[in-house]
Amino acid sequence: MKYYLLKESIDLEIAGNFPQSTDAKHNCHVWDEPAFIEHHELTPIDFEPIVSNAILHNKAKLTDIISTSGMGFTRKLLVSGKLKNIIRDNVNNSNVQFFKSPILYKGQIIDDYWIIYCNKSFSEFIDLSKSIIKIRKRKPEGGTYLENISFENYYSFEFYMIENKLEGKLFFSNICLFDNIDNEFFALKYVEGGIQYFVSEKLKQKIDEAGCTGIEFQPSELSYNEWVAPGGEREKIYGKI
Repeated sequence: MKYYLLKESIDLEIAGNFPQSTDAKHNCHVWDEPAFIEHHELTPIDFEPIVSNAILHNKAKLTDIISTSGMGFTRKLLVSGKLKNIIRDNVNNSNVQFFKSPILYKGQIIDDYWIIYCNKSFSEFIDLSKSIIKIRKRKPEGGTYLENISFENYYSFEFYMIENKLEGKLFFSNICLFDNIDNEFFALKYVEGGIQYFVSEKLKQKIDEAGCTGIEFQPSELSYNEWVAPGGEREKIYGKI
């Protein structure tokens, strides 16, 4: 089955502004509060976390995914109740959680927005023999460059990365997934952007049929640079940036 990265739209005609949120109202001391959702990632949450409220730019449009920046939303998705319900109804495990996170827009509180929080990465879904892994290396004269690197299996990849403290320097750029996956929605770590969220072809069709806005679907086998390249697949589907 084909899979896609679930991405926020970068088209200003759709989003109005990018990112759509330019600030946030924090409801706790962001550094010292252990219940603040920013301090949790890819581990189950068994309490009601403290969330922030995204403050949207006046030019932003209300879409079913809101592009965010800053504390409270790092590597997480902020979605409408409509999109949340579609994803919730197609999740067949307990690894996806939803936490209410109203947004502030032009002086009003828009109540029905939610943080999608995945408490596990399904990295075992990645077929290493067909995927491309990049390592960022330093040049002697300064600066960095990317080089391809290969591993026999995911566990040797993760051990090598942790042993050499390569968090953020070793990542999957082109992701090929095994065919026998039955998850419609899941998260992966150690990818471009740190964490990305994936939907199946089947779930993509349901989201499209529901008319959800502010969403782009990047094929998992393409790197980000390939996706956004002039004349590339993104431009063919969604138009020029």
